[in-house]
Amino acid sequence: MLVLLLALLGCADRAAPTLRPSIGGVEEHVGALLPLDTPFLSASGEAHRLGDFIGRGRPSLLVLAYSRCSMLCGLVLRATADLVPQLGLQPGQDYDLLTISIDPRETPFEAGRTRQVTIERAGLAPGDQWPFLVGEETSIRRVADSLGFSYRWDPASEQFAHPSVIFTLSPAGRVSGYFYELIADPNAVSAALLGRTTPRARSVGAAVLSCFRFDALGRKYGSVVQRCFQLGAGSVALALALGVGSLLRRERRMRELRS
Repeated sequence: MLVLLLALLGCADRAAPTLRPSIGGVEEHVGALLPLDTPFLSASGEAHRLGDFIGRGRPSLLVLAYSRCSMLCGLVLRATADLVPQLGLQPGQDYDLLTISIDPRETPFEAGRTRQVTIERAGLAPGDQWPFLVGEETSIRRVADSLGFSYRWDPASEQFAHPSVIFTLSPAGRVSGYFYELIADPNAVSAALLGRTTPRARSVGAAVLSCFRFDALGRKYGSVVQRCFQLGAGSVALALALGVGSLLRRERRMRELRS
């Protein structure tokens, strides 16, 4: 048992949080104008500028996500879809919806598939109320930088490290609000869309819920945890062997005494 305890303590030392990677954060740019001339492709493969979807005299609700994300992005899109019928506003009339993929590998077909699932959950008709855009790395970076949205590719987890956030934009295409909760307050989002609030800009780092935290940490610690289990199993086997050996020696001594 002492050997096993020492082994587990050794594992605890190896799993120290010094291996924790940095995650994407947000530097809020309230009032910043998005680059409306940035080129993208729609889910149907048509070429557009960002200004074809936002900054057209209506406020907008914007999400940055990507279809190949295996963790948080789906939750963010579903949460946004659930938020839509709670806002008390009509998409396409009172405000615009938009999703931009942060993955330059994403195809219009992939975006279209994700879009279909999302608009069905939101209870929208299969029209153009919620465009999903894909684009080149330079286009994605221009938009992300204007929003203060930090993300990066992690080769080990094969995912993007990025925060979870929903953006509201003014009718002119300027940033008006940041919402980090998976279940955002519909009244607060509606107020931001309608320009009834004046949020202060702030810097948000590790407190932001991140895709990277969900999966990449598990991958980083996976090998350490596996080694701990192996070491623990080996320690148990060693303890059993020592115990059996001790019993055999005791039995041998008892036999010698009897003889």
